Amino acid sequence: MKKTVVVFSGAGLSAESGIPTFRASDGLWENHRIEDVASPQGWMRNPKLVLNFYNERYQKIMEVKPNPAHIAIARLQEKFDVVNITQNIDNLLERAGCKNVWHLHGSVETMKCEHHIDIATTLSNYYYCDYKTAWKDKITEKDKCPKCGGQMRPDIVWFGEAVDMRHEYLYELINTAFIFIGVGTSAQVYPAAGLLPAFQDTPHKYFIDPNPAYNLLRNYHVIADTASKAMPKLVEELLNQA
Repeated sequence: MKKTVVVFSGAGLSAESGIPTFRASDGLWENHRIEDVASPQGWMRNPKLVLNFYNERYQKIMEVKPNPAHIAIARLQEKFDVVNITQNIDNLLERAGCKNVWHLHGSVETMKCEHHIDIATTLSNYYYCDYKTAWKDKITEKDKCPKCGGQMRPDIVWFGEAVDMRHEYLYELINTAFIFIGVGTSAQVYPAAGLLPAFQDTPHKYFIDPNPAYNLLRNYHVIADTASKAMPKLVEELLNQA
């Protein structure tokens, strides 16, 4: 039976492929205010703007390629049962060959009914539709849910919406993981800040970041380097030791 490896990744993993990171010091995401394109309120104000924004993100993601770090992570599957927990919405891990990818913040590979928006409501009969389907080249205002007629939207977790935590599955991984690797994330913002201490008892723990926050990394083997440089070397070592 293969031992379990959990790889937790953030924006730094895909930045080297040319995908801009989400957070910016000026509050903008690719020249848009984050609250305008990544919140339920922005969606309700201007759904056309939001759809156009994510259609452009999808096209840009499909134009770039997995980098050496993505490919190295996929190689771990040769000898390990690998679970990828990622904050990224791109599909570069899947395109590199990773079979088990858990997207905490949603994925550009799917779209869902707008009625699934997780916002507070005082209407007791408010309808939450769980319909999801594969992303098209473009989502338009003409794309309606076949179950309830609601507007389709990106299957992305926006500010004010619940992250896909899957608590029971996470507890199982915490108890069974043999190796934990954090890569491309500062791990200083939740849920990332909670995952590193959660895997504290995992036998082998690694953290890859050019500027690691050492105070968060007790008993971790810290590699102060970029993902594309450090991950292939680490994977080679782990495969040789397995």
